[in-house]
Amino acid sequence: MAKLNDTKISKLRWDASKRTKSGKVPQFQWESDTEIGGLHVRIYPPKANGQSNKVFYLKYGVGRDIYRIGSWGEWSLEAARREARKLRRNFYDHGADPNSSKQKRIRDAKDRLTVEELVEAYQTAKEGVWAASYTASNKLHGTRLNDAVGSLPADELTSRAVLGIFDGIKEGSSSQADLFRKFGRGCYNWALDLGPLEKFAGMPNPFVSSKFNIEAVKRARCLRFKLGECGKLFDLLQDFDSQLRSKDNDKSYLIITKLLLLTGFRSTELRDARWEHIDHKHKTFRNVKPKYGEKNAYTMPLTDMGYRLLQSLGAGHIRFRKGPIFPGQTKGEDGVPEPISGFKHWTRTLRHDPRMPLDEDGQHVNIHDLRRSSVTWLQQMGFTVEERTLFKGSRPSGVTEAVYSQADQEDIRLRCAQAIEDRIKDVEAGSEATMFDPWRPVQAVAGPA
Repeated sequence: MAKLNDTKISKLRWDASKRTKSGKVPQFQWESDTEIGGLHVRIYPPKANGQSNKVFYLKYGVGRDIYRIGSWGEWSLEAARREARKLRRNFYDHGADPNSSKQKRIRDAKDRLTVEELVEAYQTAKEGVWAASYTASNKLHGTRLNDAVGSLPADELTSRAVLGIFDGIKEGSSSQADLFRKFGRGCYNWALDLGPLEKFAGMPNPFVSSKFNIEAVKRARCLRFKLGECGKLFDLLQDFDSQLRSKDNDKSYLIITKLLLLTGFRSTELRDARWEHIDHKHKTFRNVKPKYGEKNAYTMPLTDMGYRLLQSLGAGHIRFRKGPIFPGQTKGEDGVPEPISGFKHWTRTLRHDPRMPLDEDGQHVNIHDLRRSSVTWLQQMGFTVEERTLFKGSRPSGVTEAVYSQADQEDIRLRCAQAIEDRIKDVEAGSEATMFDPWRPVQAVAGPA
């Protein structure tokens, strides 16, 4: 008898001429494996498409009971042999009946969550806790996890399985892979501490491993004045705005760009801002939800240009406007629109425009680079580290906190914003390449004594 292998299995066909002793068509035909006693592959009658299902089975015990290992294709012959050896060893050495063990696993599985059910429970528990943008991001990561291992029992997920998903995402985007890892780690920490996996509290979190490494890349991209990049960006945005026919308040990306330069806000901080955060009497803009929480909220004075830019957004008199400055399509329970989830035209369209300024590494200008550009401009103009720190809303050093009062901090931010406004005017006037000349040190020229 020829030795069984995967090639031979692929060639096995249903023999329509074979009959049982009673003359009936058999339920299946089979081919035995000569290496593992009791292991054989069954060939079933062809279906409508002409294909025959081929399944590995194992006969074991005195009564020659039958255990279904699985279909050929899902199982290779070598994998079926390994499984058969394990089942025979467990049965003959330890008395573990494979069919009884399988039934027990099925009964136990009914009381256990799958990964997909765990993800759903976690996201439900966080409804109303996460911001809209964070919820959308974590929904994406949950989908990625479910697509790969959703049907697996949640307590059986291993770091090795997660690492395969993580590496696949990492090939496309390191930042997305890191966010995926953080989502999974948060999900399992919640489940093990407070949620449905509490009884498995001793199990390791599958998302915690030294192999989940992301090399931190510090982005230093900013608008380079010597190359006229700000002017090029303004021209691109002005042309893009004229083509946009959307009625959304994010239609003017030139206005958004200037506001980000003037305030030093992060993209999320500007998108989450509301009309109620503007003090019209003192012309200030309260950043109530900065990156590190409400305890770090601060007041940003508005220059004349900044206030006019805000006036150009929205409908009705600026003093009587309410709600998000950049409203989205989604509405809350009170019927008031939620802020938009992102300046999506930038990420989807603008960054691909051939007129977008690129650096030597091919990096385009993104939204956060505007904040970095403002701080870099202030450095070019001789503003101190403490002043630049206050402008961008970061917590100043202990010495600075002891010296500057809150009023002093707002005055410093206003001076910084006014200096940025002057530079924007230089860009618009075509003087970007020379706009920092007054701040350049005078070179001493050697002459006769």
